[in-house]
Amino acid sequence: MNIPLLLIAILFILTSVPPTDPLLDGSMVGKAVLQQFLHIGLGLLLGRYWKRFYFKKGYQRASGLITFTFLIVFWSIPISVDLSEVHEWMDQLYHVSMLLGGFLLHRSFKGLPDVFRGAYGLLFSSMLISTGYVYKTKSVLLCSTYSLEDQHTYGRVVLFFGGILYVATVLWIIFKLGRRGEGRDGRPLSP
Repeated sequence: MNIPLLLIAILFILTSVPPTDPLLDGSMVGKAVLQQFLHIGLGLLLGRYWKRFYFKKGYQRASGLITFTFLIVFWSIPISVDLSEVHEWMDQLYHVSMLLGGFLLHRSFKGLPDVFRGAYGLLFSSMLISTGYVYKTKSVLLCSTYSLEDQHTYGRVVLFFGGILYVATVLWIIFKLGRRGEGRDGRPLSP
């Protein structure tokens, strides 16, 4: 028996059903930040420990990243958030798709060139910053399930994490990719 996979399954179930699910769904930050990134994290762990279903070609990895990005964008749309609160089956679809998204992210990112990883990190963090900015600054209620104050709080949190991810990606690019032009001793390679 694979203990990590069993623990991942137990944590996923515990955070997707009552009493934890309604508790997290009580605020937009709980649902769309804590629960979402917890399930993505569990999906990343699933990708690490499950020994089947690997992407062998670059286009398969790119397709996995595109699917992950689509899932994040889809569940960031206000109507999707509202529908997941109105219909229980839609809420469970949300949970499963975030787990699948994390799995695809792990399997896609693993074999991609560093330049592509850096570009994707900038794209994804910029998307988070844009989403956070919209939810933080709009004085119109976008999600009818949550209050305007909750929406603004969610926007601030996403904007903050998007900014941290952006800075971290830029630093990673500088220190990881910036060293490509140096030899092992730190001196520039000759042309």
